[in-house]
Amino acid sequence: MLLKQSSLRYAVVAALGLGLLVPTIVALVVEANYAESVAKEDLQRDLSRSTEVLALSLAEPVWQVSPDLAEPMIKAQVNDPRFVSVLVVEPSNPKPFYETPQRADVDPKLTLSETRPVLRDSREIAKLTVVMSAEPFLARKRADLWNQVVRSVGTLIICAGFTLLALRTRVLQPMSRLSAAAEELAAGHLEKPLEIGAGDDEIARVGTAMERMRQALLAAFESLRMHNNTLEDQVSQRTNELTRANAELTTTLRNLQTAQRELVEAEKLASLGRLVAGVAHELNTPLGNALTVVSALEDRYNQLDQMMSSQTPIRRSLLEELVKDTRRGQDILQRNVQKAADLVRDFKQVAINQTNDARGEFDLTRVVESQLVMVEPSFKRTRYEIITELQPGLTLDSYPGALGQVLTNLLMNALLHGFDGLESGTVRISSRNVGEDEVELSVEDDGRGMDESVRRQIFDPFFTTKLGTGGSGLGMHIVHNIVTNVLGGSIEVISAPAKGCHMLVRIPRVAPERAAAEETGG
Repeated sequence: MLLKQSSLRYAVVAALGLGLLVPTIVALVVEANYAESVAKEDLQRDLSRSTEVLALSLAEPVWQVSPDLAEPMIKAQVNDPRFVSVLVVEPSNPKPFYETPQRADVDPKLTLSETRPVLRDSREIAKLTVVMSAEPFLARKRADLWNQVVRSVGTLIICAGFTLLALRTRVLQPMSRLSAAAEELAAGHLEKPLEIGAGDDEIARVGTAMERMRQALLAAFESLRMHNNTLEDQVSQRTNELTRANAELTTTLRNLQTAQRELVEAEKLASLGRLVAGVAHELNTPLGNALTVVSALEDRYNQLDQMMSSQTPIRRSLLEELVKDTRRGQDILQRNVQKAADLVRDFKQVAINQTNDARGEFDLTRVVESQLVMVEPSFKRTRYEIITELQPGLTLDSYPGALGQVLTNLLMNALLHGFDGLESGTVRISSRNVGEDEVELSVEDDGRGMDESVRRQIFDPFFTTKLGTGGSGLGMHIVHNIVTNVLGGSIEVISAPAKGCHMLVRIPRVAPERAAAEETGG
């Protein structure tokens, strides 16, 4: 409290000092500068007048070459303390005609000089140089200014004393009582009335307002306690309701996650089913050819067996023809069976990849070509063509099955939606290295394309333009989830109506690690 009172006293003293001293000092500085300017103007005027008078007075003494006659005239002028020196020089005599001693304690900035010719009969007989200084006048002015400063300081001290006395009686002591009452309020002692003191000034009115505030706070706190009890009951009730609702939401979320996994698995099986149908159709051709060759060879062997049973002589030409047919049939049979075996091997690998998200190192080109073998039957009966531009040597440590499913879905999407209603079309598959850690797989078709509204929703679940005609709306949603969540990459769609569709997939060469729960389908 004493510190606060001292601070207030210092503030009042500082205010008085600034209020009295600063204007006084500013006025004195301005007056000093003004006095110097006035002194120089007066000095210039007096210098011109004195030089003119001396020039007229010295004409006769100089003409008579009588310095003694000139000395009284000059001394009558130089008795003025402003005079610094007087010099009279004859043109024909290098020695001065008359020269007064020059004062040494003169400020050059405050001195002025003037030179005039001494004339007799309009002829110059000498030159008069007079030097005067404004310093004596300014010295008197400075003394007056210092007297004013002393008077101002005395006035300030007297005003400060009376002001502090009034401040202590009328402000500091009531403020101390008011501050103590405020500290009581801050400490929470609301039950005790405030002791502020009597009076009808501003501080007393503030104290009265604080007392009313104390009473209002008492009533408000009591109301708040009652309201707080009500709120605690409501919060407890709402907490129980939220707990029950949270349990229900958890169960619902678990059911939704299970349904989502089932939908994904169903889409995987549907994709695998489409591959099975295509592979079965492809296997019909080599197996049918093999069966035809086997039937033909069986007929020739039956014919040979009958000839041997009837003991009919067998001609050499007949045996050579049989051997020739057998070799041709064996060659055809071997090529068709090998083709069927290759189809079964590739399908087995793709089927394993489609149903098992096993991670491993693989060549991107080989995975794409194996997947194309499975998709090719769907394109074989159409005028749509698949062109590949694959960069060799792109090795990935990722999930080949997931990548194969992405490629299958993109190609089937182009077939079912991009080329819908078109007689011909081309799908271009390309791959390239992007930096050191990423590869880019591009699937681009020249089909119907899509407008902006479709492009924005293409990855939304259950969104399809084939609603009611076989489209599930999950294919592209699953593609987006696999690319972003499994392969750790990104997919971009660039398309416009009648300008085809460009699917741009970027994935890291080393896929991010997946949690154990995700690996096991949990």
